[in-house]
Amino acid sequence: MKFGCSLEMVNVLTSGPCAFTKQSKKFWIDYFKYIAAAGFQGIELPFNCFNSDAMAFETGRSGIPCNALAVASKYGSPEQFLELLKEFGIEEVTSVHVNANDAMLELAATESPAGEYYGLLEKLCMESLEHAHSLRAGGLVVSPTPELGWVLNYFKDSMDEFEEKTIACMKKLVQAGKEKGVCVAIKNDFWSCFAGEKTKELLEQVKEASFAPDLAHLYISKQPVVETLQSCSDRLAYVRMSDTSFEDAVGNYKRINAELPVSGSQKVFCDCGEGSVDIMGAMQCLKENGYDGWVICENKKTLDVYRGLLKLGWFVNHKLAKNLK
Repeated sequence: MKFGCSLEMVNVLTSGPCAFTKQSKKFWIDYFKYIAAAGFQGIELPFNCFNSDAMAFETGRSGIPCNALAVASKYGSPEQFLELLKEFGIEEVTSVHVNANDAMLELAATESPAGEYYGLLEKLCMESLEHAHSLRAGGLVVSPTPELGWVLNYFKDSMDEFEEKTIACMKKLVQAGKEKGVCVAIKNDFWSCFAGEKTKELLEQVKEASFAPDLAHLYISKQPVVETLQSCSDRLAYVRMSDTSFEDAVGNYKRINAELPVSGSQKVFCDCGEGSVDIMGAMQCLKENGYDGWVICENKKTLDVYRGLLKLGWFVNHKLAKNLK
């Protein structure tokens, strides 16, 4: 079992320091060094090839290595980027995470017809796969649907077709991943059309996909964390270590921006070890089942990304290491 760090711990819109600072190459150069200093030798990258949304950023001018254009414009090439990481002490890009919500945001920003969503989703998925392959990442982790609130806004009267086309896209992506030697793993999200028990239904449909369970999202969806890992032990890849005590009492899962609620509890996630998720039990379960893949760690939506990284490194290297011997 190996522990990697997700760059999505740095939320460009909500984390400090300011968004302009976090888009600079200098911020990321420094942060890579901090990640290695915290003890992580692998990182997972976010992916987004769109920037029409008003809250998006110009990736060609950004230091965030979130697509091929950004890597080429700021770091020279995938090979040069990987060499830079190794110079700082990061041995590999473990995986890339792509979120179908970004295809939906592009659809909304361009005011396109609902039917064009499927083409945007396929473009997003296939370009993220190529990005992962270019960086020699072993995996592509996929959040397969946008937030339920967005989907109901566009596809309320055609949900069966929406799910069928999503499944077809995931099957096509898995096959393309096999051809490139990249493991495609489906991630669960509490706001997804395939949340809770429906995650299992999706995995039954896309049989060759792996499963990248996110512990905090399992908890919010009221799925037993340890039991879920146990039941899916033969399909696990890129397990997501995250924490929360959030109880979705007012149905945020059905709303747009579900992770930024406007009513009920205002804080969805917390730093690892400070919530109610049985992280220790989950890691013990992985160990007992001989899991030898990556555990991708993230203090989701942490406000101070430097302090959050230090706390995450301490939790993994001391709290977990001490109890998993």
